[in-house]
Amino acid sequence: VHLVLVGIAILWLVPSVGLLITSFRPRPDFASSGWWETFSTLNFTVDNYSNVLQAQRMGEGFRNSALITIPSTLLPLLLGAMAAYAFSWIRFPFRDTIFLVIVALMIIPIQMAFVPDLILFRRLGELNRSLAGIVIAHTTFALPFAIFLLRNFFITLPKDLIEAARVDG
Repeated sequence: VHLVLVGIAILWLVPSVGLLITSFRPRPDFASSGWWETFSTLNFTVDNYSNVLQAQRMGEGFRNSALITIPSTLLPLLLGAMAAYAFSWIRFPFRDTIFLVIVALMIIPIQMAFVPDLILFRRLGELNRSLAGIVIAHTTFALPFAIFLLRNFFITLPKDLIEAARVDG
């Protein structure tokens, strides 16, 4: 069974390996021969990657992706962890009702919020045309799930562990 699975995995990976090898071959080589013929000449280059990054503004796209992805991941984690801790361990009025509303926010389709967000961001000073607006939108859409997931994790921790970590000032 293991040999069959390894064989299937190798067959499944062949096109991806061929594409990877082809991406490092000079243009005349991959236009005139197959990727498997590379092993006889070993002629590799990174010019294809530098051409794509420069000519198609992909470098700017990667930079923008990092500028959006990093804060759009860290902010929901940070804010969600703080809120989830409060929902897990701090008693306050309407705690369960508020948590239920947050969970209900997860079922709202994101597409229904795009136009109201656009109008709100425009009124707040052209946030609709900035990376900050994108980060805020991603953060707000990710927060309900982050709070739900982290709260369910926090309530599984022993109360003694939480009390041992508490710093009373």
